[in-house]
Amino acid sequence: MGILEKASAKAKEAELYEERREGISVSFRGGELEKVKSEAVLGRALRVIVDGKLGFASTAGEEEDSLVKAALASAAHGDPAPFSFPKLEGERKVEVLDPEVGKLSPEDLLAWGEETVRTIRKEFPDIIVDVSLSRGETTVRIANTAGGSREERRSYFGMSIEAQHVKEGDIWLLWVGKKVRRRADLSPEELTAQVIRYLRWGERVVPPPTGRPPVLFTPRGAIVLYLPLLVGFSGLSVYLGTSPLKGKLGEKEFDPRFTVFDDGTLPYGPRSASFDDEGIPTGRLPLVEEGVVKNFYYDLRAAALAGTEPTGNGVKGGFFGGGFRSPPSPGPRNLLIAPGEASLEDLIREMDEGIIVEGVLGLGQGNVQSGAFSNNVSTGFVVKGGKVVGRLKNTMIAGNAYEVLRNGLKAMGAKAEWCFGVYRSPALLVEKVGIVAR
Repeated sequence: MGILEKASAKAKEAELYEERREGISVSFRGGELEKVKSEAVLGRALRVIVDGKLGFASTAGEEEDSLVKAALASAAHGDPAPFSFPKLEGERKVEVLDPEVGKLSPEDLLAWGEETVRTIRKEFPDIIVDVSLSRGETTVRIANTAGGSREERRSYFGMSIEAQHVKEGDIWLLWVGKKVRRRADLSPEELTAQVIRYLRWGERVVPPPTGRPPVLFTPRGAIVLYLPLLVGFSGLSVYLGTSPLKGKLGEKEFDPRFTVFDDGTLPYGPRSASFDDEGIPTGRLPLVEEGVVKNFYYDLRAAALAGTEPTGNGVKGGFFGGGFRSPPSPGPRNLLIAPGEASLEDLIREMDEGIIVEGVLGLGQGNVQSGAFSNNVSTGFVVKGGKVVGRLKNTMIAGNAYEVLRNGLKAMGAKAEWCFGVYRSPALLVEKVGIVAR
């Protein structure tokens, strides 16, 4: 008797999610090889509906009876389940498996790691360099008691670089990274060049202008502005009334140059898939078109509560993904922010005097639901006379993402980049952000 049969003996409905991940990774610590590792992980998650309540449990391995028992027990204290698991029939295939990723050998990853360390240390011999690379394949299978199943193989390829600048009274940690599905979408050489550019920019510490000068958010730094939107466009947040966008469908709530799509069907997108983590086919969903709010994203539960249809956005771990151990909730697939026309150099010249934000500490500090943010800048730079003159230290930024994207957007970069495996964004030059230096 299988897991679903065992669960359905006591539950009205049940759903089994299985994730098998196989891959290799290499890591360098302080410029020296730390480890080469292969992995093969089988993760299972079971959801059950018992007496109108939702139960959930997960396990890594082959154990079945304890998984069923834990899921059934959790249902006694679970949230109401106003939905039924759908019959899994019909298919829509999305390109998510790149054979070129599977051809990457441990030697390839080692060579890239060694070259990255060598290139950075050639110019900055005192910098401590950590590098990680990984590649592999994930097979996801979903089945439920309504009938049918879905299965898909998906590739992944990732690299991260951390450079540590350590001097007496001054410690600076710089991180860049990227995770993709397609080999051609990640260039180790480009990531290394980005680190070197930031190290050059940050060779000296410069006091920032204070008050409300222009702020240039790099694609990665723009997560400060996007995190509130990830929450605000969740159909569950809208239903609960915690999103500022509740009742705003069809309203112009953003700058007319601001357009955002969520697209789970994008070939080889980092979070593309033929179906979401509940088996619902993914799609392309306009969220903002020329500043106008168009849609929200829903999983099964949020859609049932709101009286609408799910959009293929049931994501385990929500906004950033949490693997098989997390129950699904409304989350984006691939957020695509439409780019502008300016180069990074153009944006720096246009701001004349201000700061560049590449990374912050304490992401999510402030009232994320309302759009408010307040963060210390971990990686940022000072611009004077249209040129980068040094890096920031002990500097905080604060503002409201909705206000900034509604009335403070000055210009958008022409080049969009994948960040955090969640969104593809250009750099954003904005106003209405407060800057405080300590």
